[in-house]
Amino acid sequence: MKVADEDLAKIEAYRAALGKYPKPSVTADIVAIRPAYGELSESQWRENPKFALEILLVKRGLWPHEGCWALPGGFIRPTESVEEGARRELHEETALEAHPLIPVGVFSKPGRDMRAWIISNAFVSVYRRGEGMAVKGGDDAAEAKWFRVESPAIGNGAFSLPFYENGKNVFTLRGACVHEDLNGGRVTSVKKNPLAFDHAEIIATAFLRLLAFDLKKLAFFFLPDEFSLTNYIDVYQYLTRQSIAPVNIPNFRRQLTVTREPLLVPVEGKFETEGKGHAKAQLYRRNG
Repeated sequence: MKVADEDLAKIEAYRAALGKYPKPSVTADIVAIRPAYGELSESQWRENPKFALEILLVKRGLWPHEGCWALPGGFIRPTESVEEGARRELHEETALEAHPLIPVGVFSKPGRDMRAWIISNAFVSVYRRGEGMAVKGGDDAAEAKWFRVESPAIGNGAFSLPFYENGKNVFTLRGACVHEDLNGGRVTSVKKNPLAFDHAEIIATAFLRLLAFDLKKLAFFFLPDEFSLTNYIDVYQYLTRQSIAPVNIPNFRRQLTVTREPLLVPVEGKFETEGKGHAKAQLYRRNG
């Protein structure tokens, strides 16, 4: 847009006046999430029936918090939007391409970064099974690795997010939260943990935001285009932290398929063998 000559002087005067105000730096942090067992083939899904999610962390290669695990992210350049900077930083630090970014929030608590006044914009990027296999540390990230979050507990004013590596619990993020109708809620405190900066708070807030969605629809984010009812139930149980008893599965199927606007529709002529000794299961897809 061309600026009128009479406005140029005003702009210069305004910018000169801004010098008396401290200026923050702006960063972006990305909570990349995918289903656990993403490396397995379609036929192996039921060999690991307990669904879980994995979060991508990077090991910092520079001060501050050198050697600590953190979310991928970094500083936004003046020539790019926050979303553009988030995509660039994710790719530079992990070699992963960002999917559509879901806003988590703005994190601006004074002192959140010891280096300077730094405000972070956090996003979630969701990946499906089989994606994100070739992540690697780059730029100022010494390493990039997926960590499994098993049996997350969020409720009664508290959260607990256990992180696993190679089947072993390596740390658990714990703290207090408040559930709210708007955006699911907010984290009010976080206990001491090994992550850099306030990234534990960002991850916990991301879970609160995601769980504020319609969970029956959120499940589709973590499923392939075609899936069995058992696949769907695995994801839904993880998200709701509630178990669906086998005797209740027929009624649950009807809720999803036999309605005026069903969430699931069968894929004609397609079935999946869900394990040795099991009958073939009808495959479904999302309606619409």
